[in-house]
Amino acid sequence: MTALRAGVARVAFDAPLGGAMMGYGARQGTAQARHDPLFARALYLAAESEALLVELDVCLLAPAHAEALRARIAKRTGVAARHVLVGCIHTHSGPETGLFTALLGGEDGPAAWLDAGLRAAEEAVAGAAPARFGVGRAEARIGRNRRIAAGPIDPEVLVARVDRADRSPLAVLYIHGCHPTVLGSENLAYSADWPGAASRAVEAALPGATALFALGAHADVDPRTRDLLDLAAAGQSVGAGFAAMEALGREVGEAVAAAAAAIETAERAPVASDACWLALPVQGAESGEPARLAALEASRARAAAALGLEADRDPGVVEWFALIDERTAGLPRLEARPRIAAARAYLRDRTAPRFAGGVAPEVCAQVIRLGPAWLLALPAEATVDVGLEWKRRLAGAPGAVVSIANGWLRYLPHPCNFAEPDAGEKYEILMSTFAPDAALRLLDAGDALRARLSA
Repeated sequence: MTALRAGVARVAFDAPLGGAMMGYGARQGTAQARHDPLFARALYLAAESEALLVELDVCLLAPAHAEALRARIAKRTGVAARHVLVGCIHTHSGPETGLFTALLGGEDGPAAWLDAGLRAAEEAVAGAAPARFGVGRAEARIGRNRRIAAGPIDPEVLVARVDRADRSPLAVLYIHGCHPTVLGSENLAYSADWPGAASRAVEAALPGATALFALGAHADVDPRTRDLLDLAAAGQSVGAGFAAMEALGREVGEAVAAAAAAIETAERAPVASDACWLALPVQGAESGEPARLAALEASRARAAAALGLEADRDPGVVEWFALIDERTAGLPRLEARPRIAAARAYLRDRTAPRFAGGVAPEVCAQVIRLGPAWLLALPAEATVDVGLEWKRRLAGAPGAVVSIANGWLRYLPHPCNFAEPDAGEKYEILMSTFAPDAALRLLDAGDALRARLSA
């Protein structure tokens, strides 16, 4: 087995004060301050093959932006794009990244976070040197299931430690599934939310190490500072403030640092990565385009009836959202919730092809092997059940799903989430893009990639 080489880099970027922020539709105002710095971080590992992970302190990236960055990184570093993962930590207190402009086919000007991601990748690859590697696990319970009271969570944090040849810590990669939403819509200061605080705690405990956070299967897991998510409840995006954010981050960071300190590293570890693309039908497209269009028209009629609109009325998306607020204001929750859900279901299905890039787009699944650990990187927000199923398929080997990897295509529930009695009134279902079996098809693709890389 080839001896391991590794490099790591962290590059700060400035998001403009006065600029739009991303993460909450209820946010009023633009960025007024910087609470903590925002970074692009990169970790490069090479043995027989190679893998390059780039994580940006932003909320979301359009697939087109992620693919363009992967191509730029490949050109500048020589690392093939299929070996590069571009991820977002998903802070809801980061800058607007031009997602919707990209979805509409427009182009934004240069983005500081993308340039920082390229620089971090270049520095990590250029600085690669003999290294040691090991994997461990920590536990964190900062999250709660926001769909179901006492519903499933995954408290595990996958921890990978990379040492220099002299055994001093070089990098710590940690993966956990919990929304970075301790800070709420009222916050107008840029922040990496709890992952930023966690990384600071790791780096304080292990001097000389650079900490990298990758977002796990988190779609239905919020910080425990939040309540159950309810379509009909007002003010649910209000946050808990900076002190709570720092405290939850330290809680994770201290657990990660303790686990990392206990990991025994070795100078040889298998490294591999590969990707595949599979066609996934969007909601309603499983039986072909005529059936999708018929189902969409039926959904529009239900939405119009739910809001008391004329039977043939079909306004623009922005007006639909305004009408949802207007026509359900003041109604009891039990009456408002199904009305909101009917309208949101129509908007989900109407906009799915735009988000996905077609009615059956090619979607990327990527698998990265880091020593004994297997990462399944997906361009969507996976629910905790998706992450738990990937771990079951690993049969005891360490691993994790990495969400919002190489772009964002909205939510990815597990089929069991679609089968729940009140699934049609849950945000995660109403924010999904693909047919209910999409998660299983992506997990199967991950299995095939893992088998290929193992061989």
